[in-house]
Amino acid sequence: MATGKFIDFMLPYMVGGKNVPSHDMGVKLLDEARTLISNGSPGVGFLYSANYGQTRTIEKTYFGNGWNTNTTGAHQAVTVMAVEKLLGTAYSDLQGKVHIMPITTMDAYDNPVGNWGDELQRGIVTTDLDRIEYYLQCGWDILGLQDQDSNAKKPYAVGGSIANMSQTISDMIQKRLTSFSTEYK
Repeated sequence: MATGKFIDFMLPYMVGGKNVPSHDMGVKLLDEARTLISNGSPGVGFLYSANYGQTRTIEKTYFGNGWNTNTTGAHQAVTVMAVEKLLGTAYSDLQGKVHIMPITTMDAYDNPVGNWGDELQRGIVTTDLDRIEYYLQCGWDILGLQDQDSNAKKPYAVGGSIANMSQTISDMIQKRLTSFSTEYK
């Protein structure tokens, strides 16, 4: 089986000083996914900065063969909500073929873990990144989301303003994602 591709994918949340509507960002993501799937990809994932509760819910949904994680929240979650709404309507043919790839950037909102810190988060994030690599090894294409804040030190839109992680964890995430971009072309 051929491996998938890790694709740098620009998805700015602001253009010309104006916020891009989440619906428009969802359409752009799903249009790209549809193109990749029509070109032979078995599925497409996209990166998402998640809290630990969201990560658990997303994975439980997919492991149970569901497609709607019912993710809620602010910032990137608003785009995820738009994607899932579109998957329930105009893009229903992509249900089960488009997955959120959560990377845990903070403790759970509800039912927090307690001794949240670098050691615990490193283990959780390593599992998240291993899961993304597993999808790549199964032939899925992964959209490595980038935005207008992306730069050489932080190329991927993971761990923005509300994330609760150290620079060490952020660097670990960015390094591994960058390695995916060179290894899975």
